[in-house]
Amino acid sequence: MKNFSTKLFVAILFLLVCFTRNSFAQGGGTFYLGYGVATANSIEDVITDIVITTATGGAYKVADSKYSGAIFGGYRAYITKKLEFGGTFVYENSSKDLLSESTKAGSVSTNTYAVLAELKYNYINHENFRLHSGLGAGVAHARSSTQDDVIIEKDKTTDFAYQVDAIGISYGHPFSISLNLGYGYKGIANLVLAYRLGRL
Repeated sequence: MKNFSTKLFVAILFLLVCFTRNSFAQGGGTFYLGYGVATANSIEDVITDIVITTATGGAYKVADSKYSGAIFGGYRAYITKKLEFGGTFVYENSSKDLLSESTKAGSVSTNTYAVLAELKYNYINHENFRLHSGLGAGVAHARSSTQDDVIIEKDKTTDFAYQVDAIGISYGHPFSISLNLGYGYKGIANLVLAYRLGRL
C-alpha cells in the first residue's frame, strides 16, 4: 500500500505541474482556503473506539476526544468551460485519552496530512454564482504519538485519501465563498473562501 501511495503522490504532482503551468500562462486559476467538519478520519476513529469499547465490555475506552476538523488550501484551474482541475493540501489533528477500567492509561495524538488531486464540475457556471460537485483522490500520511506513564511510542501510516463533494454552491467574484456537502478528508460539510485570477 505504501508503494502504491508513493506512486499516486508522484502522479498527482506531475498532473498539477502540467495543468497549473498552463493556467498561470493564461492568467487564470483560483486559490482557496477552507475548513471542514466531520471528516472521514474522525468518523472512522469514533466508530473504531465504539467497537473496541464494546468488544472489551467497557474495560478499555477513550475519553476527551478532540478533532481539529480539516484545514485545507489549494489551487485549481479550468480545463474546459465547466470542468476545473486542481490540487489540495489537507491537515487535521486529533487527540484522546485512553482509559483502562476508568483509569487513564495514556493518550494518543495524531496529525494527518493529505494531498489530493481534484476535479470540480460546475452545473451552473455564472461569474457570480456556481452550482457544482467535486471528486478528489490522493495520499494521506498520519503520524501518531502514544504516551503513557513510562514510554512514548510513535507510528507513521500512509493511506489512500479521498473527497466526494456531492453538491456545493459558490457566490462572488473575484472573491467568493462556497459551501460543500459530501464525505471524505475535507468533511461532511466544508466552507471555502477563494480568490480567482482573471475572468470566466
